[in-house]
Amino acid sequence: MPHHPIAQPQESAPLLSPEQQDALTHCLARFGQEPGGLLELLHSLQNALGFIPRAAVPVIAEALNLSRAEVHGVVSYYPHLREQPHGRTLIQICRAEACKSRGGDALFAHAQETLGCQAHGTSADGSVTLEPVYCLGLCAQSPAVMVDESEVHARMTADRLDALLEEIQQKRLETKADEAQAAIENEAVAATRIYVPRDASALAVGADAVAQALQRECEARGLAVELVRNGSRGLLWLETLVEIETAQGRVAYGPVQAADVPGLLDAGMLQGQTHALCHGLTEQMPYLARQERLTFARVGIIDPLSLQDYEAHGGWQGLSAAAAMAPEAIVQQVLDSGLRGRGGAAFPAGIKWKTVAAAESAGTGPQKYIACNADEGDSGTFADRLLMEGDPFCLIEGMAIAGLAVGATQGYIYVRSEYPHSIAVLNEAIARASAAGWLGANVAGSGKAFYLQVRKGAGSYVCGEETAMLESIEGKRGIVRAKPPLPAIEGLFGKPTVINNVITLATVPIILARGAAFYQGYGMGRSRGTLPFQLAGNIARGGLVEKAFGLTLRELVQDFGGGTASGRPVKAIQVGGPLGSYVAPENWDDPLDYEAYAAKGNVVGHGGLVVHDDSADMAQLARYAMEFCAIESCGKCTPCRIGSTRGVELIDRITRQGGAEHAANVALLESLCDTMQHGSLCAMGGMTPYPVRSALQHYPADFGIGPVQTVNPA
Repeated sequence: MPHHPIAQPQESAPLLSPEQQDALTHCLARFGQEPGGLLELLHSLQNALGFIPRAAVPVIAEALNLSRAEVHGVVSYYPHLREQPHGRTLIQICRAEACKSRGGDALFAHAQETLGCQAHGTSADGSVTLEPVYCLGLCAQSPAVMVDESEVHARMTADRLDALLEEIQQKRLETKADEAQAAIENEAVAATRIYVPRDASALAVGADAVAQALQRECEARGLAVELVRNGSRGLLWLETLVEIETAQGRVAYGPVQAADVPGLLDAGMLQGQTHALCHGLTEQMPYLARQERLTFARVGIIDPLSLQDYEAHGGWQGLSAAAAMAPEAIVQQVLDSGLRGRGGAAFPAGIKWKTVAAAESAGTGPQKYIACNADEGDSGTFADRLLMEGDPFCLIEGMAIAGLAVGATQGYIYVRSEYPHSIAVLNEAIARASAAGWLGANVAGSGKAFYLQVRKGAGSYVCGEETAMLESIEGKRGIVRAKPPLPAIEGLFGKPTVINNVITLATVPIILARGAAFYQGYGMGRSRGTLPFQLAGNIARGGLVEKAFGLTLRELVQDFGGGTASGRPVKAIQVGGPLGSYVAPENWDDPLDYEAYAAKGNVVGHGGLVVHDDSADMAQLARYAMEFCAIESCGKCTPCRIGSTRGVELIDRITRQGGAEHAANVALLESLCDTMQHGSLCAMGGMTPYPVRSALQHYPADFGIGPVQTVNPA
């Protein structure tokens, strides 16, 4: 595209500098003609300049035929878009429930005191900007921190944060070469294959340093090895988990730090010899051996970006089968499997697909879309991230099958901006799958087209709601749409759209490869198949557990999770994210099943669990639920926008006052929750009362009402 000088705005506003003009010209050329490309354009401009100059707004508006208000509205709506540059380094500390349970609030307060700045503030010397963030997907390794929106750190303490800040202030942080990618491209066969994870949960605890130490030490000793960067197995308390391929199988060592490498090699690690960090054969570890891994069958086993590895472990079988089937037969397989959406609503996936497949006959036109909701913002959930970073081709395959089933030719994966590693892996995987013919004009030789793009969010939690996500993909503010019309009839860009989340779509390939009856063989009642449960918060063995529906919270928290990390009794378990309820202790032995949980006012949701020990203040956690809603509400409906603010005020009064006023405020809080639950436009306001009401009901003493109930799951 030829270079055209950008017309400067005709107001008294500051003009664009030559550097800013060049950056904006490049961004307009790349995204100016892209459908719904405004948000992508703004991300690109901010990446180039560090912020979005106000003088760029009228130029963008004119180029995209939008009003200045529309462009400014998008810039000001999303928390991760900035109109002013941040300090030389950006530090984001997670404030969500899982991190709260392990001292996240105290860590944030320590950072404020150390830097001498408030939240969203910059240190006096301009070196560091401090921001809260409401989930980094490292919930099983909390508290979590992100540096410059790319470098992740987990299990953070005040001392470790001080060391990190000192390193930053002394300008010792350097961009590290991605040696992991070089390892991925290395096809040489070596005597011993070593697996070191490359996903965010491993990187956050030093996996790159471990990989570099292994490479360096083996070279110095003349040992021939092949280093493979796999995904995480999900045993997150053992990261960095290093595996050695032996004749008997892969042997696991963890948690390994770079300093452990020489001693491990001295002890015969490459031969699978015993060591204090050795756990024996990986597949025989009880945490893994008791699982039923269907959707996550390859995660942690393969090189995530190797097409050869993926195919060797059953990849593309489902898509190949679908390519030879009639569309209605594909839909029927999904219907017969009993697969339900693995998000909050648990709506049958096959019914949604059938609706979109038939939508063309209603006169809506030939264009249809597949939209993958990868906006995994709930505290305690990280399954989407583990799969996208550990087995991205599985998600790609599932989306391509969906495209063939309903006649869609374009797909979008909407990934939250807090997941930079997921975005990078997905973009590379899409490029490789397209080059190999699994995506593009002739998907798997079917004669049908399906193209796929990643769209990056910008820090808005409510964009996890399906219609707000569609607005964001279209380059608008992520504000919830009224329904009807349903997205299946009038969705993305006004066209019929299948919207499923990551785990739903990534489960489709095994259904097409093994058959609906195979998948139906797992689970109970109307809850068929498996769900990846995520154990987070104050828990000894945090990680991912894929099991068939029907096990209990007590099994998950005690048998898999090992109780609390603190060793104190479990007090509360929140299931289903920040909008999920605290399950009553007397219900911890109930089978996990969608209908059984809904009957008691609980939700299974995405399968995320956040555990709190007996030091937790449930009134403050209820207050946080209201505060989180007030921060994240899109503002469209009054019950959510205003109700959450009044909820914070009410809980503050309840915890301060006694007597008749106390009882009246508790009753008023119940009434407010009822209004929010039944009057809000979407689940943001409608489900915020769930954690509040359940905390009030099951832990009344924390609100000054009655004796607290603390239960030890042992």
